[in-house]
Amino acid sequence: MRWVPEMYVCPKCKGPLHEGRCAACQLEFPVVEGIPCFLSDSGDVGQKLRQIYDDIYRHHEDVWIDQGRSDNFMNYFTTVVDAAAGERILEIGCGEGQLLAKFAGQKRYGIDPSIQALMRAKARSGAECAVARAEELPFPSDSFDLAISVGVMEHFADPASATAEIRRVLKPGGRYVVLIQTDMSSFQRARLKAREYIYPRFRPIALLKWLQKKMLHPIVQPLRRSYTLDSARTCLEESGLKTASLITTRSHPHAPLAGDHVAIFTSRKT
Repeated sequence: MRWVPEMYVCPKCKGPLHEGRCAACQLEFPVVEGIPCFLSDSGDVGQKLRQIYDDIYRHHEDVWIDQGRSDNFMNYFTTVVDAAAGERILEIGCGEGQLLAKFAGQKRYGIDPSIQALMRAKARSGAECAVARAEELPFPSDSFDLAISVGVMEHFADPASATAEIRRVLKPGGRYVVLIQTDMSSFQRARLKAREYIYPRFRPIALLKWLQKKMLHPIVQPLRRSYTLDSARTCLEESGLKTASLITTRSHPHAPLAGDHVAIFTSRKT
């Protein structure tokens, strides 16, 4: 891969890179399978996340489809994003690239901790992809018209730093569209799965696949932070992102969201 200086910067000091090397930090970032990797040494938290998520994607494809990522939802979320979209889009935690593939008209970039996921994302969408963490984005300030994330904010190691970084790379007036899953009780989780697989439409094959996944290769993410609508809004606004709209099943009853625990915030860089 040819390194393009204006595309990436050092995720640590934000200095320029020459062929993947930062002159200021003396850090060097390799290219793996055509994808730049902006994580530090093996003891870094980012490398540990990469190992965990690589293992998930080695054993699964369409990993999050049974967690509310239906085609109906993806199409709906795309229309929400289109209302705020500009020329350049960044997806935080892009996974296998299903959403990135839907924005064919824009310059698209995606980051994720898993090289396994990004290889699929790049093949599916043709977007520029990099292994990176939201807390240390390898992009210059004021680079993107729009940033998006779906079910990722709950898994930031440092939500304040990650959200501040997302704000940094947005252009003035740029938008951040984020889907977050707020806290659920055990009863709500059971009811959600029953509604998804049993009633009102019994889906025995899908149910069997879900049970098989849970038994053979359960997906265990390393971190999940608890949020309410108020605490999520506070996290965004304390980082300088002003909430412009909020979508839930209460405010938009026909929105194809997985349940009333799901919310979509659209915020703007102030």
